[in-house]
Amino acid sequence: MKIRKVLFSLFSTLVCVSASYATTAASKPQIYVGVQGGYANTNFGLSTMQSTSDNGSQPLIAAAIHNHVFGARGYVGYQFNDYVAVEAGYLRVRNTRYTNVYISGTTAPTLIPNGDITEYGVDISGKVFLPMAAYIHLSPYLKIGGEYMNAQSHGGITSASNSDFGYSLHPLLGAGIGYNLAPSLTVDLSWTTMTKRNSNVPRIDMYFLGLTYHFSPDDIQGGPPNYGDVDNNDP
Repeated sequence: MKIRKVLFSLFSTLVCVSASYATTAASKPQIYVGVQGGYANTNFGLSTMQSTSDNGSQPLIAAAIHNHVFGARGYVGYQFNDYVAVEAGYLRVRNTRYTNVYISGTTAPTLIPNGDITEYGVDISGKVFLPMAAYIHLSPYLKIGGEYMNAQSHGGITSASNSDFGYSLHPLLGAGIGYNLAPSLTVDLSWTTMTKRNSNVPRIDMYFLGLTYHFSPDDIQGGPPNYGDVDNNDP
C-alpha cells in the first residue's frame, strides 16, 4: 500500500508539472513503437492452485513452482509533447510451471501430473515524463492504466477457485527512465506491476529493458520526396 501511495503522489506531481509546461513544449507530437523484455514474477503459489476434477479437486500440499519467468511486450503510443503520452501494448509472459505436484492421499501423498498456466493481455496507460537537461539525455516517467488479462491452466492443476481464471481487468502501475540514444531512438529500463483486483490471478511484477522508435506524423503524410524540386514550383 505504501508503494502505491508513493506512486500516486509522484504521478500527481508530474501531472501538475506537465499541465504547467505542456503549452510551452517545443517538441512536435510523435507516434512511437517499441518492444520490451526481461524478468517477470507471476507470484503463483501453492494455495493458488488445486488438482483438477480428474485428480480429486484436492489442495496441493507440495510442488516445485517455476514463477520467475521471461516476459515480453510490444507497444505503440502517441506522445503529445515532452510531458504526456498515451500507450497501448500486448504482454506475454512465459508459462508458470508446476512440477513434482503432490496432493493428500488416503495413506500417503499422491503424485499428480505436472501443470502450467498461460498468461497474456492487452493494456492501455497514460504516461507522464519529466525531461531533464538536454545534454543528460535522460527522461524519467510514471505510468498508470489497466490490463485486460487472460489466464488459463493446463495439465493436472486448475485454479483453487470454483472455475478457471479466464479474462479479468487489473490496474497497472509503472515507472521507468529512458535514455535517448538518438533523436528517434530511446532505450529504457522500467518496473511495472499488474495488481490483483477482483480476480484469482496473482499480481505480476515486471522489470524490463526496452527500445523505442519515435517518428512524427508529418514523416508519413508528405509522400515520397521530390529531390529535383527545390522550391516546390516544378510540376
